[in-house]
Amino acid sequence: MNDISLLKGVEITLVSITVVFVVLVGLMLIIESFKYIFKEDSAQQNAQIVKKETKEYISIEDDQESKRVAAITALIMANEEQQDRHYQITSIKRIK
Repeated sequence: MNDISLLKGVEITLVSITVVFVVLVGLMLIIESFKYIFKEDSAQQNAQIVKKETKEYISIEDDQESKRVAAITALIMANEEQQDRHYQITSIKRIK
């Protein structure tokens, strides 16, 4: 086997690190270019998702379970600031 000097080892290390970084930068550029290539498709898909979500929100009913969930959520939010206080729910009204 050939003996490798210290200078030759440093040279191999620097070349190897340079190759790895060049490959990583190339992959980064390819991934970043996907944003511009598929930009139109994602904008149309986002518009369709928003339309579907608005339809779902309209169909929510004021049933007993949703009122309970709203009340518990409100109590949790109110209790975050002062945890030693006790709250009592007097009425539940929907606010639009």
